[in-house]
Amino acid sequence: MRIPGRTERRVVAAILVTALIPLVASIVVARTVIARVSATAFQPEFGVHLDSALGVYAELAAAIKQGMRSEADAIIAADPLREAAFSGDAQRIDAELARIIAAHPALVSLRVERCGGDLVGARERGRPVDPAHEKTLTVRKAIARAPGHAAEPGDRAPDDGGCDGDARTLVATFAAPSARFDELDAAQAFAQAYHALEREHRKEYLDESYGDAFAALLGATILLAILAGVLVARPVVDRIARLAAATRPVAEGDLSVRVGLQGDDEVADLGRAFDRMLEELEGSRARIEFLKRMGEWQKMARHLAHEIKNPLTPIQLAVEECHRRYAGSDPAYQRLLQTTLEVVEEEVGTLRRLVGEFSNFARLPRAELEPSDLAEFLREQGERFAAIEEAGREHASDEALLGRVDLEFDVPDVPMPAALDREMLRRALGNIVRNAAQALRDAQRAAPGAGARERPGAAVWGSVRVSARSEGQSHLIAIDDDGPGIDPAVRDSVFDPYVTTRYDGTGLGLSIVKKIVVDHGGTIDVLESPLGGARFVIRLPRAGTPAARAALGAEAFSDGDRAPASEGAAPTRPAARGGQAPRGAG
Repeated sequence: MRIPGRTERRVVAAILVTALIPLVASIVVARTVIARVSATAFQPEFGVHLDSALGVYAELAAAIKQGMRSEADAIIAADPLREAAFSGDAQRIDAELARIIAAHPALVSLRVERCGGDLVGARERGRPVDPAHEKTLTVRKAIARAPGHAAEPGDRAPDDGGCDGDARTLVATFAAPSARFDELDAAQAFAQAYHALEREHRKEYLDESYGDAFAALLGATILLAILAGVLVARPVVDRIARLAAATRPVAEGDLSVRVGLQGDDEVADLGRAFDRMLEELEGSRARIEFLKRMGEWQKMARHLAHEIKNPLTPIQLAVEECHRRYAGSDPAYQRLLQTTLEVVEEEVGTLRRLVGEFSNFARLPRAELEPSDLAEFLREQGERFAAIEEAGREHASDEALLGRVDLEFDVPDVPMPAALDREMLRRALGNIVRNAAQALRDAQRAAPGAGARERPGAAVWGSVRVSARSEGQSHLIAIDDDGPGIDPAVRDSVFDPYVTTRYDGTGLGLSIVKKIVVDHGGTIDVLESPLGGARFVIRLPRAGTPAARAALGAEAFSDGDRAPASEGAAPTRPAARGGQAPRGAG
């Protein structure tokens, strides 16, 4: 079992103290009240009066019983009963017993018996005894023979046990209301209980009874308070411990850690804020590292542009001079010079275009952000691309790529406030759209029968769709196409400079796009499109969010103050020529 920590122990102690304070106060008040009630209840006069009342009830019950016995004596003293009892005439005995019962309402039954229990005569009052409301008393009295009355012929002689066969016994059963007797029993029970309490010392009684009860209550409260404190504190402490454990790898530089605390309390809010902070730090570090690499690549591009540009003109002039000065009549040699001149001019033109791209990449400025409406900007770009698309319908050159694709913009009518550099974002969007058009063109050229589709006015190469929506604290721009897509193996490096899958690409277009997006405080990812091709997702922060404020307040990286590239960094070589790649990447 885990030993509770300091925070857990403090929470348990707080709950325990909170539970014990009212309990101890209630115990003190209860003991005081009980002592006062006990002092009031146990008065000597109470016992005396209670015994007196009990004596009155006892005398009343004894008087009722004595009256029944006296009534029985009066019955057997009457001569008619004695004569009938010894007459041997059953009818006469029955009539006399009936007369007696009628004259004495308290009688329930009368029986006349001989010695030995033989019945001579009996009579009932006519209704049974009600045990709930009546108490009975049976009185047995011997009946004396009336004077001058001789023994009957049927009378028996006395037996060996001394029983006189001529004797008669009257068994009279009386009934009286049971209320007085019940009250007597209740009074006796109450008096016994009261005297038992009175005999005990009041202080000892309170200490042993109520003291034990309060001690048990106090112990149960302590246990429940400890259990409640552990149950309340342990989840909080465990989540705090998880949060503290997550800080250790973060201190070592691992920003991929996430706490993932669940709940709606302050600790869960702290965990979610911690995760958001790590996400922002991870994004910031990735942006900083990307900008460092871009700075080094821009330096390299500037150096390459300078080194390549210088010898181009002398090379071209030297070949042109050789071609111009040859005055011979050898047609084979003349064709060789002409072919050499054309090859050199073509390759010099390619190198000049490459130098131009290197120069543009090296001079790529920092985005100057201003408050703007992203939805309005995208609608303007949709109109601009639509005009270019319409103008290029009848052309097949690379400059008219947009005329051969079905370009669609899906932008909501609601405002999408953001901080934008409209010119640079237009450049980034144009690069991605042209890349998509080039990928569709290359896929069509590689397909069977492509020559027929290259004529002006032929069918379009495919579809490109630009859509936008707001999600949380960001705006999302998705550029989808139905082309061949991008191989998942190169998706992680497709934004690095000089990485390309096109035979005629420089690998700088998507690097420029990512640099522009990063300067806006956003991110860009390449995924698989629902249309079947590639999807580029640009995420830009909403205006007023922390990410937008950070982008507005970021320091500019100039050519002279960029941080040096990380040790061991090396440029990525362009993909080897030859073979058709599935998708161009700049």
